[in-house]
Amino acid sequence: MARQDQIQDERLRDLIGTAHGSMRTGAPTEAMRTLVEALYRLIELKPELATEQLEPRPGWKMPFLSRWPQYGANWKEGSLAAGKPEIEFIRERFAMSEAITCYEFLLDTAIQREA
Repeated sequence: MARQDQIQDERLRDLIGTAHGSMRTGAPTEAMRTLVEALYRLIELKPELATEQLEPRPGWKMPFLSRWPQYGANWKEGSLAAGKPEIEFIRERFAMSEAITCYEFLLDTAIQREA
C-alpha cells in the first residue's frame, strides 16, 4: 500500500500530507486545491509527464496525464496536447470521494515515478 512517507521530494510530500489532513478534517474542497498544487509540483519534478503517452491498445495513444480524474479540476482544453498541462477549476466545491480519488492518483504516481 502506498504511503506518503515513500515520496522522496519534501515539498511534494508536504503538499500531499496537507491535502490528506484537509480530507481528515472534512474539507475536501481545500484538499482538491492543494492536490492541484501537488500535481503541478509533480510535473515540475518529472517534466516528462507533460508529454508522456500511453498506448492502452495498439495504435491508440493518449496523454498519461489524461488519467487525472476530472471532477471539476479539469485540464484546460488543449493544454495536454500542447505539452503544457494546466488545470482550470470549473466547480467551487468538491466531494470527499473526488478528493480521495485525486489523492490516490497523485500518491501512486509520485511513488511509481520516484518523485
